[in-house]
Amino acid sequence: MQRIDTAVTHGIWDGQLPVRISIDPTDAKALASGATLQSHYVSQTGNGCAPALNCCYLPLVTESVREVFVQSGVAFTGHDADIWYEYRGVPLKWHYPIGLLHDLLTSQYRGSSPLPWHIIIHFTNFPTDKLIRINAANIIDTPHDSFMSMIKEADYIRNGSIKKLMSLSKQDQINLWQGISSHDYDKFWNVNARLVTNDNTIPKYIPLRVYLLDQPVVQEPVAPVDDNLDCEYTLRDILGRILPDIFPPVFDAPTTEGADNTRRSDASEAGAILHGIVIPMETPILWLSQNCSYPDNFLHIVICR
Repeated sequence: MQRIDTAVTHGIWDGQLPVRISIDPTDAKALASGATLQSHYVSQTGNGCAPALNCCYLPLVTESVREVFVQSGVAFTGHDADIWYEYRGVPLKWHYPIGLLHDLLTSQYRGSSPLPWHIIIHFTNFPTDKLIRINAANIIDTPHDSFMSMIKEADYIRNGSIKKLMSLSKQDQINLWQGISSHDYDKFWNVNARLVTNDNTIPKYIPLRVYLLDQPVVQEPVAPVDDNLDCEYTLRDILGRILPDIFPPVFDAPTTEGADNTRRSDASEAGAILHGIVIPMETPILWLSQNCSYPDNFLHIVICR
Protein backbone atom coordinates (compact mmCIF):
# COMPACT_ATOMS: atom_id res chain seq x y z
CA MET A 1 0.00 0.00 0.00
CA GLN A 2 2.98 2.29 0.45
CA ARG A 3 4.31 3.58 -2.85
CA ILE A 4 5.79 6.76 -4.27
CA ASP A 5 5.27 7.22 -8.00
CA THR A 6 8.13 9.54 -8.93
CA ALA A 7 6.63 10.28 -12.34
CA VAL A 8 3.59 11.70 -10.56
CA THR A 9 5.48 13.57 -7.86
CA HIS A 10 7.85 15.08 -10.45
CA GLY A 11 4.91 16.10 -12.62
CA ILE A 12 3.19 17.87 -9.75
CA TRP A 13 6.42 19.51 -8.58
CA ASP A 14 7.21 20.84 -12.04
CA GLY A 15 3.63 21.83 -12.77
CA GLN A 16 3.42 25.46 -13.79
CA LEU A 17 0.48 27.76 -13.42
CA PRO A 18 0.90 30.70 -15.82
CA VAL A 19 -0.06 33.86 -13.96
CA ARG A 20 -0.62 37.37 -15.27
CA ILE A 21 -0.18 39.99 -12.55
CA SER A 22 -1.53 43.49 -13.17
CA ILE A 23 -1.21 46.51 -10.93
CA ASP A 24 -4.40 47.80 -9.32
CA PRO A 25 -5.62 50.87 -11.27
CA THR A 26 -5.81 52.98 -8.11
CA ASP A 27 -2.23 52.09 -7.20
CA ALA A 28 -1.16 52.68 -10.80
CA LYS A 29 -2.57 56.18 -10.67
CA ALA A 30 -1.01 56.96 -7.30
CA LEU A 31 2.35 55.24 -7.73
CA ALA A 32 2.99 54.50 -11.38
CA SER A 33 2.98 57.84 -13.14
CA GLY A 34 5.09 57.31 -16.23
CA ALA A 35 5.21 53.54 -15.77
CA THR A 36 5.25 51.57 -19.01
CA LEU A 37 4.47 48.11 -17.63
CA GLN A 38 0.95 47.34 -16.45
CA SER A 39 1.18 43.51 -16.28
CA HIS A 40 3.81 40.92 -15.43
CA TYR A 41 3.72 37.25 -16.42
CA VAL A 42 5.08 34.58 -14.09
CA SER A 43 5.33 30.95 -15.13
CA GLN A 44 8.86 29.77 -15.83
CA THR A 45 11.43 28.13 -13.58
CA GLY A 46 15.19 28.32 -13.50
CA ASN A 47 17.43 31.00 -15.00
CA GLY A 48 16.55 33.41 -12.23
CA CYS A 49 12.80 33.21 -12.84
CA ALA A 50 10.25 32.65 -10.12
CA PRO A 51 9.62 29.08 -8.90
CA ALA A 52 6.93 26.97 -10.54
CA LEU A 53 3.78 28.39 -9.07
CA ASN A 54 1.51 25.41 -8.46
CA CYS A 55 3.17 24.39 -5.18
CA CYS A 56 4.62 27.80 -4.37
CA TYR A 57 3.42 30.58 -2.07
CA LEU A 58 2.84 34.24 -2.94
CA PRO A 59 5.46 35.62 -0.50
CA LEU A 60 8.13 33.61 -2.34
CA VAL A 61 7.47 35.44 -5.62
CA THR A 62 6.64 38.88 -4.24
CA GLU A 63 10.21 40.20 -4.25
CA SER A 64 10.80 39.38 -7.92
CA VAL A 65 7.37 40.68 -8.94
CA ARG A 66 7.84 43.90 -6.97
CA GLU A 67 11.22 44.49 -8.61
CA VAL A 68 9.67 44.22 -12.08
CA PHE A 69 7.03 46.83 -11.31
CA VAL A 70 9.46 49.17 -9.55
CA GLN A 71 11.86 48.97 -12.49
CA SER A 72 8.98 49.88 -14.79
CA GLY A 73 8.31 53.07 -12.86
CA VAL A 74 6.10 52.14 -9.91
CA ALA A 75 7.16 54.52 -7.14
CA PHE A 76 6.84 52.00 -4.31
CA THR A 77 9.20 52.50 -1.37
CA GLY A 78 7.36 50.42 1.20
CA HIS A 79 8.00 46.88 2.42
CA ASP A 80 7.04 43.62 0.75
CA ALA A 81 4.78 42.96 3.73
CA ASP A 82 2.57 45.79 2.45
CA ILE A 83 1.97 44.01 -0.86
CA TRP A 84 -1.09 41.84 -1.39
CA TYR A 85 -2.98 40.21 -4.24
CA GLU A 86 -6.60 39.70 -5.22
CA TYR A 87 -8.68 37.90 -7.81
CA ARG A 88 -12.00 39.42 -8.83
CA GLY A 89 -12.26 41.30 -5.56
CA VAL A 90 -11.20 38.38 -3.33
CA PRO A 91 -7.95 38.95 -1.38
CA LEU A 92 -5.60 35.98 -1.81
CA LYS A 93 -4.44 34.21 1.33
CA TRP A 94 -0.64 34.12 1.30
CA HIS A 95 -0.51 30.93 3.42
CA TYR A 96 -2.44 28.93 0.79
CA PRO A 97 -0.41 27.32 -2.03
CA ILE A 98 -0.94 29.26 -5.25
CA GLY A 99 -2.33 26.18 -6.99
CA LEU A 100 -4.96 25.83 -4.29
CA LEU A 101 -5.94 29.50 -4.60
CA HIS A 102 -6.39 29.03 -8.34
CA ASP A 103 -8.40 25.82 -8.01
CA LEU A 104 -10.69 27.30 -5.36
CA LEU A 105 -11.41 30.60 -7.09
CA THR A 106 -11.87 29.09 -10.56
CA SER A 107 -13.68 25.92 -9.50
CA GLN A 108 -16.65 26.74 -11.74
CA TYR A 109 -14.42 25.86 -14.72
CA ARG A 110 -13.94 22.28 -13.42
CA GLY A 111 -10.19 22.23 -13.98
CA SER A 112 -10.30 23.98 -17.37
CA SER A 113 -10.07 27.65 -16.42
CA PRO A 114 -8.69 30.18 -18.93
CA LEU A 115 -4.94 30.74 -18.64
CA PRO A 116 -2.95 32.70 -17.71
CA TRP A 117 -4.67 33.27 -14.39
CA HIS A 118 -5.10 37.02 -14.08
CA ILE A 119 -4.62 38.42 -10.58
CA ILE A 120 -4.13 41.95 -9.28
CA ILE A 121 -1.23 43.20 -7.18
CA HIS A 122 -1.79 45.95 -4.62
CA PHE A 123 0.89 48.12 -3.04
CA THR A 124 -1.43 50.05 -0.70
CA ASN A 125 -4.53 49.63 1.50
CA PHE A 126 -3.69 46.21 2.94
CA PRO A 127 -7.01 44.55 3.97
CA THR A 128 -6.20 43.69 7.58
CA ASP A 129 -9.80 42.60 8.14
CA LYS A 130 -9.46 39.83 5.54
CA LEU A 131 -5.78 38.85 5.43
CA ILE A 132 -3.16 38.08 8.06
CA ARG A 133 -0.43 40.67 7.79
CA ILE A 134 3.13 39.38 7.67
CA ASN A 135 5.53 41.07 10.08
CA ALA A 136 7.86 43.22 7.98
CA ALA A 137 10.83 41.90 9.95
CA ASN A 138 9.90 38.29 9.15
CA ILE A 139 8.78 38.38 5.52
CA ILE A 140 10.20 34.88 4.88
CA ASP A 141 10.25 33.47 8.41
CA THR A 142 6.49 33.88 8.79
CA PRO A 143 5.60 31.83 5.66
CA HIS A 144 8.20 29.27 6.74
CA ASP A 145 6.65 28.99 10.20
CA SER A 146 3.17 28.66 8.69
CA PHE A 147 4.38 25.88 6.38
CA MET A 148 6.11 23.98 9.19
CA SER A 149 2.97 24.27 11.31
CA MET A 150 1.04 22.51 8.55
CA ILE A 151 3.73 19.82 8.26
CA LYS A 152 3.47 19.21 12.01
CA GLU A 153 -0.30 18.99 11.84
CA ALA A 154 -0.09 16.51 8.96
CA ASP A 155 2.39 14.38 10.90
CA TYR A 156 0.11 14.39 13.93
CA ILE A 157 -2.90 13.38 11.83
CA ARG A 158 -1.00 10.46 10.29
CA ASN A 159 0.64 9.16 13.45
CA GLY A 160 -1.07 10.63 16.51
CA SER A 161 2.10 12.53 17.38
CA ILE A 162 4.82 14.63 15.74
CA LYS A 163 7.64 12.28 16.72
CA LYS A 164 8.28 11.38 13.09
CA LEU A 165 8.87 14.99 12.12
CA MET A 166 10.82 15.85 15.26
CA SER A 167 13.11 12.87 14.68
CA LEU A 168 14.38 14.57 11.53
CA SER A 169 17.65 16.42 11.82
CA LYS A 170 17.59 20.20 11.93
CA GLN A 171 19.10 20.25 8.44
CA ASP A 172 16.43 17.90 7.11
CA GLN A 173 13.71 20.20 8.44
CA ILE A 174 15.45 23.17 6.85
CA ASN A 175 15.70 21.28 3.56
CA LEU A 176 11.92 20.90 3.39
CA TRP A 177 11.42 24.66 3.16
CA GLN A 178 14.56 25.32 1.13
CA GLY A 179 13.42 22.73 -1.38
CA ILE A 180 10.24 24.73 -1.95
CA SER A 181 11.82 28.18 -1.96
CA SER A 182 14.57 27.10 -4.37
CA HIS A 183 12.37 24.70 -6.38
CA ASP A 184 14.72 21.79 -5.62
CA TYR A 185 12.77 18.54 -6.00
CA ASP A 186 15.50 16.25 -4.66
CA LYS A 187 16.22 18.39 -1.61
CA PHE A 188 12.54 18.36 -0.67
CA TRP A 189 11.58 14.80 -1.56
CA ASN A 190 14.68 13.18 -0.02
CA VAL A 191 13.18 14.27 3.29
CA ASN A 192 9.47 14.27 2.51
CA ALA A 193 9.42 10.65 1.31
CA ARG A 194 10.30 9.58 4.85
CA LEU A 195 7.29 11.43 6.20
CA VAL A 196 4.63 10.33 3.74
CA THR A 197 5.63 6.65 3.45
CA ASN A 198 6.01 6.36 7.22
CA ASP A 199 8.20 3.23 7.30
CA ASN A 200 5.49 1.19 5.55
CA THR A 201 3.09 1.77 8.44
CA ILE A 202 -0.45 2.58 7.35
CA PRO A 203 -1.30 6.04 8.70
CA LYS A 204 -4.12 6.41 11.21
CA TYR A 205 -5.73 9.17 9.20
CA ILE A 206 -5.16 11.14 6.00
CA PRO A 207 -4.21 14.86 6.16
CA LEU A 208 -7.10 16.21 4.10
CA ARG A 209 -8.90 19.52 3.71
CA VAL A 210 -11.90 19.93 1.45
CA TYR A 211 -12.90 23.31 0.04
CA LEU A 212 -16.17 24.63 -1.31
CA LEU A 213 -16.28 28.20 -2.58
CA ASP A 214 -17.64 30.66 0.01
CA GLN A 215 -18.00 27.95 2.65
CA PRO A 216 -15.89 26.94 5.68
CA VAL A 217 -13.09 24.46 5.07
CA VAL A 218 -14.08 20.88 5.84
CA GLN A 219 -11.56 18.83 7.80
CA GLU A 220 -12.46 15.52 9.40
CA PRO A 221 -10.43 12.44 10.38
CA VAL A 222 -10.57 9.95 7.53
CA ALA A 223 -8.90 6.55 7.64
CA PRO A 224 -7.23 5.25 4.44
CA VAL A 225 -8.34 1.62 4.95
CA ASP A 226 -11.16 -0.29 6.62
CA ASP A 227 -10.90 -1.71 10.12
CA ASN A 228 -9.60 -5.04 8.81
CA LEU A 229 -6.78 -3.27 6.92
CA ASP A 230 -7.65 -5.17 3.75
CA CYS A 231 -9.70 -2.65 1.78
CA GLU A 232 -8.39 0.72 0.71
CA TYR A 233 -10.86 3.56 0.65
CA THR A 234 -11.21 5.58 -2.53
CA LEU A 235 -11.71 9.29 -2.96
CA ARG A 236 -15.40 8.59 -3.59
CA ASP A 237 -15.65 6.68 -0.30
CA ILE A 238 -14.11 9.55 1.65
CA LEU A 239 -16.09 12.35 0.02
CA GLY A 240 -19.29 10.35 0.38
CA ARG A 241 -18.63 10.09 4.10
CA ILE A 242 -17.86 13.75 4.81
CA LEU A 243 -20.09 15.36 2.15
CA PRO A 244 -22.97 12.90 1.68
CA ASP A 245 -25.32 15.55 0.29
CA ILE A 246 -22.90 16.28 -2.55
CA PHE A 247 -21.50 12.77 -3.03
CA PRO A 248 -24.34 10.33 -2.24
CA PRO A 249 -23.81 6.58 -2.62
CA VAL A 250 -23.44 5.33 -6.18
CA PHE A 251 -24.85 1.86 -6.73
CA ASP A 252 -23.48 -0.60 -9.27
CA ALA A 253 -26.77 -2.46 -9.61
CA PRO A 254 -29.35 -1.14 -12.12
CA THR A 255 -31.92 1.14 -10.54
CA THR A 256 -35.42 2.12 -11.48
CA GLU A 257 -36.48 5.64 -12.15
CA GLY A 258 -36.73 7.73 -9.02
CA ALA A 259 -34.62 8.79 -6.10
CA ASP A 260 -31.72 6.39 -6.69
CA ASN A 261 -31.23 7.53 -10.27
CA THR A 262 -31.31 11.12 -9.12
CA ARG A 263 -28.59 10.40 -6.60
CA ARG A 264 -26.48 8.76 -9.28
CA SER A 265 -26.84 11.87 -11.44
CA ASP A 266 -25.97 14.19 -8.54
CA ALA A 267 -22.81 12.22 -7.82
CA SER A 268 -21.70 12.44 -11.44
CA GLU A 269 -22.18 16.20 -11.53
CA ALA A 270 -19.87 16.99 -8.61
CA GLY A 271 -16.12 16.72 -9.02
CA ALA A 272 -12.94 17.00 -6.99
CA ILE A 273 -10.11 19.21 -8.24
CA LEU A 274 -6.50 18.83 -7.13
CA HIS A 275 -3.57 20.60 -8.82
CA GLY A 276 -5.90 21.83 -11.53
CA ILE A 277 -7.10 18.33 -12.43
CA VAL A 278 -10.44 16.64 -11.84
CA ILE A 279 -9.40 13.53 -9.92
CA PRO A 280 -11.02 10.14 -10.76
CA MET A 281 -13.29 9.14 -7.90
CA GLU A 282 -11.94 5.60 -7.75
CA THR A 283 -8.42 6.77 -6.88
CA PRO A 284 -7.23 5.18 -3.59
CA ILE A 285 -7.02 7.92 -0.97
CA LEU A 286 -3.73 6.60 0.46
CA TRP A 287 -2.01 6.66 -2.93
CA LEU A 288 -3.42 10.13 -3.53
CA SER A 289 -2.09 11.35 -0.18
CA GLN A 290 1.39 9.95 -0.69
CA ASN A 291 1.83 11.17 -4.25
CA CYS A 292 -0.44 14.17 -4.81
CA SER A 293 -0.41 16.12 -1.56
CA TYR A 294 0.89 19.66 -1.59
CA PRO A 295 4.33 20.16 -0.02
CA ASP A 296 2.66 20.85 3.34
CA ASN A 297 1.60 17.16 3.23
CA PHE A 298 -2.12 17.95 2.96
CA LEU A 299 -4.50 16.97 0.21
CA HIS A 300 -6.21 20.29 -0.55
CA ILE A 301 -9.24 19.17 -2.57
CA VAL A 302 -11.63 21.68 -4.13
CA ILE A 303 -15.18 20.59 -4.88
CA CYS A 304 -16.70 21.74 -8.16
CA ARG A 305 -20.42 21.47 -8.94
